[in-house]
Amino acid sequence: MRLALAQRGKESMPPPVGESAPPAARQGATPDQLNSGVPPAKLSRPSATREFSYKLVAFFLVADWVVATGAIFCGLAFREVQRAHSISEPSLSNGFLLAWSALAALAFVWLLAMGRTYEIKTSYDISQTLRNIFKAVGLWSLFLWAFVGLFRVTGFVPRVGAIYCMAALVILVSGWRLAAFFALTTRSIRKSASSRIVVIGWSAETTQVRDAMRLDVSLLGEVVGCVPGRDGGFSLPPPPDVPRLGTYADLSRVLQEQKASIAILADTLTQPEEIQRLTQLCEREMTKLLLVLDYFPTQRSRLHIQTVSGVPLLGRNQLPIDSTLNRLLKRSIDIVGALVGLGICALIVPWFGLLVYLESPGPIIFNQRRTSRSGHDFYIYKIRSMKMHAEAGTGAVWCKADDDRRLRIGAFMRRWNVDELPQFLNVLVGDMSLVGPRPERPELIERFKDEIPSYNLRHEVRTGLTGWAQVQGLRGNTDLKKRIEADLYYLENWSVALDFYCIAATFFRVKNAY
Repeated sequence: MRLALAQRGKESMPPPVGESAPPAARQGATPDQLNSGVPPAKLSRPSATREFSYKLVAFFLVADWVVATGAIFCGLAFREVQRAHSISEPSLSNGFLLAWSALAALAFVWLLAMGRTYEIKTSYDISQTLRNIFKAVGLWSLFLWAFVGLFRVTGFVPRVGAIYCMAALVILVSGWRLAAFFALTTRSIRKSASSRIVVIGWSAETTQVRDAMRLDVSLLGEVVGCVPGRDGGFSLPPPPDVPRLGTYADLSRVLQEQKASIAILADTLTQPEEIQRLTQLCEREMTKLLLVLDYFPTQRSRLHIQTVSGVPLLGRNQLPIDSTLNRLLKRSIDIVGALVGLGICALIVPWFGLLVYLESPGPIIFNQRRTSRSGHDFYIYKIRSMKMHAEAGTGAVWCKADDDRRLRIGAFMRRWNVDELPQFLNVLVGDMSLVGPRPERPELIERFKDEIPSYNLRHEVRTGLTGWAQVQGLRGNTDLKKRIEADLYYLENWSVALDFYCIAATFFRVKNAY
């Protein structure tokens, strides 16, 4: 009896991946497919996509060198024409200028390569490609002038000609790359450069990946279909337009027939032993296996694998602001901005302070304990915008629209952030930054950290006078989860440009400021 039950249970489970499925699961399959997946003579290896990508970037490298050589030659030749009209010395031959241009173009292409320009994904990211070109042109010109000065080069010294070369490089190389980008986005070329992806199982994350690949050409991926997980089902039904290519036991055949270069395991409950078998199968089929992880619900873009004594460790990578140089840069901007802001405060705060006192006699400057980076508590300064003892009966609560605790002048100040001006002093002493997540009260943090996932990650940086969430209208009595998502986006994508954008947008975006 036990043997019969065990045998029946064994028959109900799909065989391990890579093994032959029972006949009932392979209905409609040809004899060749049943025996070995596909006939050996017709196997198409997924490495064809990679080889195409290698050839494409090699073509770009050579073409960039040719275009750069022509651009530099045009700049130098134009300078020689000018020199011929202003001095009596004989002009340099075109052969000499062309040879010098070819050597200088090699240096320019090397600078482009140092910026990871010659990777297939960068080729499909036109904004990154253009940024790399501008950087390379600037560095190329600096190296040229440094070379001339350091080695005291005499005779042919293209100092002025370098300016013409820079202009020609920007115009010609950028123009060529723009034209190439439009060619790359044609369906035939993009399809050849894109990885064909088979999904094992299905989840909300794989739907998100598929949608992103359809919108962003630089991701270079195409989901060609899916197979169910080990248990024969899906944790989430795949969209109707995603083909179901077979059973789990058919995976080897599916990868070969679809010429898949990537397999994504969407089933996060797959056992480690089965993942190892999948890894071995994908290695045999020259297919890269990627795993969907749901262990890190936030800050997924900063995940990083490091190896310690041969042991791989997956965790959160450093944030951009963790860099010493970035911290120094941000702090320098804070100090300069705080000094300018305090100068403005000296002109504005006394007048608003007088209006506050006339409406509600009492202290003009209001201070309150808040929490900043690493859980450091400090006292934030504001112009008082509410009546005296406004929270005596309610405790710590957020201000809401039409809050009767506000002063008449307080409503105006809060709408236009005038009450926040004294916080420039907090910025100057280092309690806050000009831009960052808005500081919150410790008693509210104690409540939110247990209610909102990843709430305390916002304290990885100094809190800000303004922030990304604030300029998105996520302030006051708004959805706290969305506000935390905005704060985490800021942490992951910090840049000086983003800070300046938030500062500028603060003057124009006053949604939910009450």
